[in-house]
Amino acid sequence: MAAPRSEERAVPERITLGVRAGLAPSDEPPVRIFLGSEPAQHRAERVFVWSIERVRDPSRVYEIHLLKGLSGFDRRGWTTGFSNYRYAVPHYASANGRAIYNDVDQIYLADPAGLFDSELGGHGYLAVEPDDPSVMLLDCARMGAIWTLEAARRDSKASLQRRAAQASGVYGRLAPEWNARDGEYRAGRSRLLHYTNLHTQPWCPFPERFVYQHHPQEELWFELERGADAAGFQLFSRERPSALMRAQGAQPPLEQTPQEDLPWRLDERLASGEDPVRLVIACDPPGGVQRGPDGRYEPRRSVDWWCGWLDAAGLRHPGVRWEAELGSLGAVRQRRGGPAVSGVPRVWVLADDRPGNTTQALGLAEALGWPFELKRLKPGLWSRLHNRWLGASARGIDPAHSDPLEPPWPDLVIAAGRRTAPVALWLREQSLGATRLVQLGRKGADQAALFDLAVTPTYCRLFPHPHRLEVHGPLHRVSPERIAEARARWEPRLAGLPTPRIALLVGGSSGQYRLDAATSRQLGERVARLAREAGGSVLASTSRRTSLAAGEALAGALATVPGLLYRPGDPGENPYLGLLAWADRLVVTGDSESALMEATSLGRPVLVYPLPERPSFRLLRALREAVWRRATAQPAGPRGTGRPQQGLERLCARLIERGFVRPTRDLGRLHEDLVRRGAAQRFGEAQAALGGEPLREAPLVARRVRRMLGYPATQDA
Repeated sequence: MAAPRSEERAVPERITLGVRAGLAPSDEPPVRIFLGSEPAQHRAERVFVWSIERVRDPSRVYEIHLLKGLSGFDRRGWTTGFSNYRYAVPHYASANGRAIYNDVDQIYLADPAGLFDSELGGHGYLAVEPDDPSVMLLDCARMGAIWTLEAARRDSKASLQRRAAQASGVYGRLAPEWNARDGEYRAGRSRLLHYTNLHTQPWCPFPERFVYQHHPQEELWFELERGADAAGFQLFSRERPSALMRAQGAQPPLEQTPQEDLPWRLDERLASGEDPVRLVIACDPPGGVQRGPDGRYEPRRSVDWWCGWLDAAGLRHPGVRWEAELGSLGAVRQRRGGPAVSGVPRVWVLADDRPGNTTQALGLAEALGWPFELKRLKPGLWSRLHNRWLGASARGIDPAHSDPLEPPWPDLVIAAGRRTAPVALWLREQSLGATRLVQLGRKGADQAALFDLAVTPTYCRLFPHPHRLEVHGPLHRVSPERIAEARARWEPRLAGLPTPRIALLVGGSSGQYRLDAATSRQLGERVARLAREAGGSVLASTSRRTSLAAGEALAGALATVPGLLYRPGDPGENPYLGLLAWADRLVVTGDSESALMEATSLGRPVLVYPLPERPSFRLLRALREAVWRRATAQPAGPRGTGRPQQGLERLCARLIERGFVRPTRDLGRLHEDLVRRGAAQRFGEAQAALGGEPLREAPLVARRVRRMLGYPATQDA
């Protein structure tokens, strides 16, 4: 186990953004900002400072004082790990001049000098509300007599606020654009955005405390983080280490390195020129964030914690091979990054008995462009158990009728569906953690924290997570190359049919939707009428979910127009790709999410034909929706903004996060998304020109996977 660390500070850490090279220094005083933070907020700290770097006056000096891990404070009862630090700002500013205080969950959208230089109007401090000190402009001389260091260390936040309220004329109102809290944000007007609702903070600092949900302005934060990544921006470096690092003198082992200095120390190791770079790291016991007896939150440096830091460093050094041995209580796990010695990784694709799942996994494997092995798995008796009960195991498969799963273990496993997820987790255990896992689909990838990458459609309404990548719909194998091959292959059979050729792709009954004979007949008649009016033909294909009666009804309705109808089990080759290749327009039943994504990848007119929902499904939907509504409720706190997730909201959110309750697929949301993007229209509406690019998401996911493994983003890069 790693030796104990001390990351307590007597004074705040100072980060200086100096005058940029080549510019004459401004005559204005330095902009002093005191930032309240804690160890789990390291991503937010970096983005906060980068947001200032982007908008600041480059000729002026900005000093950011990091209020984190300060010694001497009684932290019991604090809501955050930095609650009372703000009241010590006058002391740390030497009771002189002015200073800004900011919570770490904020970003500047305009130069903070505009706030720093504001008129105080004789007040001791400015804030948007007397009881909301999350952003303050302080007169440090005046407030030093009210908020002393001893009071900040000892007294409660409420008593410190009362002390200020009892002093005449101390409080003044801050312009609201300097603290736009969540829904108060206005594009072009807000100068600072405050992500005040703790369980919607995009960087997800406390997954053990909250089930995180989307924030309407999360993309603003992610855009800033991507900008910091592209610029190689870090708060500390070898030339400018943290005070804790300087105090240690000689460089300590990685385990004892202050958290602030880990990025540059890992960068140095990965840039050492070794091939591969080998790391041996002792780890804390398992766990995420621990709260000590004094109330301070501190992340455990567990195996999972280190994996996150190593993976982040690997992303900054694509092409560098590294291997880490991570130890905790006698157990050892491995982590690898960068290209394989052979040039390509060993890839396994797990295939269960559901063709739709296998198609998704193969679609991603083919988009990656690496050789892969297909491992066919036959579900066994135990596959009926919930994945959380199966855990990481191969008990859910029938080994006698499945492909062997033997070493050498793969570098990457791609799988889709519920049944494959426990097997993928088991394979990672067999490799001692070296195998990376990409899980696709809402049933297998519901708990994103279990996988290196969980890929799920947005309409499944699963909660955000750093390991989750949301896509419009299921991945598939339809590509321009496969369509070109199919067009040549099916030319003799389909080229002579009257145009426009209308491809009709039919799904069928499911737990949620119903396609009976009457509905199928009406569908066939409406599409046949469309073909007759245009003088064209119909190329129809049904699925395994289409009942015999529905198939017969469809065949009868289409008998009056030229074309073909293929049903599973018919003799001869399945012409599905040929239909896609030769279709001038396509009609797809709304239940067929995979067919919709395949059709919209072609860049041709697509019409969505809705199917009725089963009456028996409505009760289940109502129950799921009740849990969903409670999980996503945003009760207002005492200041009018959303309060932190708690109680029944958190319980319902955990049920969804762990996969015990799955939100109903909102395919209406998928249809609306496709229409909004110009990729599809609703059947029966006046046809309009396509307004968007063909939707091809497998290449986008493939780029994310290649980057995750340390390869160039594209195959030929």
